[in-house]
Amino acid sequence: MQLSKFSDYALRATVLLASDPERLISTRHIAEVYDAKYFHMAKVTGWLVANGFMVSLRGRGGGLRLAQKPSDISLGALLRKLEAERPIVDTTRDTAGNGPDLPQELVASLSAAQDAFYKELDPITIADVVAKSPNIVALVENLDAVSAQA
Repeated sequence: MQLSKFSDYALRATVLLASDPERLISTRHIAEVYDAKYFHMAKVTGWLVANGFMVSLRGRGGGLRLAQKPSDISLGALLRKLEAERPIVDTTRDTAGNGPDLPQELVASLSAAQDAFYKELDPITIADVVAKSPNIVALVENLDAVSAQA
């Protein structure tokens, strides 16, 4: 199973904010840390705010922070919500109605595998990820250097 780029950036942004939960970090800084396009990261962080994972504070000194404690955000629940629009296989025919349907047994098996994937990630929290990733703290510390250069 491959995650979308959107989900990849959402995980990265969430983990970055979790590494220093009291700090407000701008979308621009998150994009710079991960060498991502600002507009793509803005779409990602907007989705995370709209879905209750982050809070956005506007104005000078504003930025983003997590809406919940990192220990309350399940990796499985976050990914399940991020990938909700993407079934593991496309079961639709092409626009002309051509092509055979996928066997229902195959679709059911792949769907069960996708559910197992999320269930495996359910007990893991964003706090667990940060605790096992000491280099993420260095990324936050580098934000000061990035800010000073801007």
